[in-house]
This record gives sequence, structure tokens and C-alpha cells, in this order.
Amino acid sequence: MNPIRARTSTIILRNELRTGLTFATIAEQATDEDKINRNRENARKACRSARQFIGVTPLSASESVELHEKLEELEERLRLMEKAA
Repeated sequence: MNPIRARTSTIILRNELRTGLTFATIAEQATDEDKINRNRENARKACRSARQFIGVTPLSASESVELHEKLEELEERLRLMEKAA
């Protein structure tokens, strides 16, 4: 993979995880059931996307640690939301 494409893939992966974590926060703080469900589902979609691409995106060691930690956080928050539902 050329360096520009690799860097772009890393940025997209990072943004996907940030977006998923944002949706998780909205779902956790919402009181309206529709808003909770909608944002939890959006967080799930971001999580699935990140899982799909994290293994094929070339990452430096520090990027790998950072992004795997964010993915683990998102997965754990989704698990907790499922338990609470």
C-alpha cells in the first residue's frame, strides 16, 4: 500500500472509532428509547467497520496500540449497553 493511502486508511479508521465512541456516549446519556436505540445501532456499525479494517490497515506500533484500545473500549461499552437493555 502506498504511504498516502496507508495514512488515509489510518485516519479513516481513527475517525470511525471516534464516531462510534461518540454515538455510544449519546446512547448512554439519552433518555428517549428511540434515541438510545438509534445511537447504539450507529455505534455498533462503527464498531463492525473498525473491526473489519483494523487488521488490514498498516499501523505503526503506537497507532496499533491506540486504535486497538479504542476498539476495545467501544466493544466494552456496547456490551454494557446490551446488558442494561
